[in-house]
Amino acid sequence: MDDAIETAVGGRTPTLAEVQGMTQELGDAIAALAEAELEAGRVETARAILEGLVVSNHEDAAAWALLATAHRRLGQPLAARFCAEVAVRLAPADPWIRLARAEALLADPGAREAARAELAALAADGEVGGRARALCSALGE
Repeated sequence: MDDAIETAVGGRTPTLAEVQGMTQELGDAIAALAEAELEAGRVETARAILEGLVVSNHEDAAAWALLATAHRRLGQPLAARFCAEVAVRLAPADPWIRLARAEALLADPGAREAARAELAALAADGEVGGRARALCSALGE
């Protein structure tokens, strides 16, 4: 590895995005495009975009969480769970990331109690509390 590259990213191994010179703004724009594709129902397209994004920057928790959503919508609960768990490891305090994980957990009958506990913990959050309460209500709580 080129010492100059490692020094430029704080002595750690750089992501592919950093090596390629991808800016945070470009990464954010790609994620926004993928999110728009998800909202428009073009889930396969969103999945493909997000897979490229997480390969380029494996440290992007939001991209992992969006990829979890795409896999969940495609009926791929194990892939959704994997992506959500990666996202939570990268940003354990982020309420949006935790909500994505809770939603992925709901797809696994063996993890429903963990999902309920996470949703209950998020219910009072100012950002995601409404969605968490709605999911709890849908679960009959």
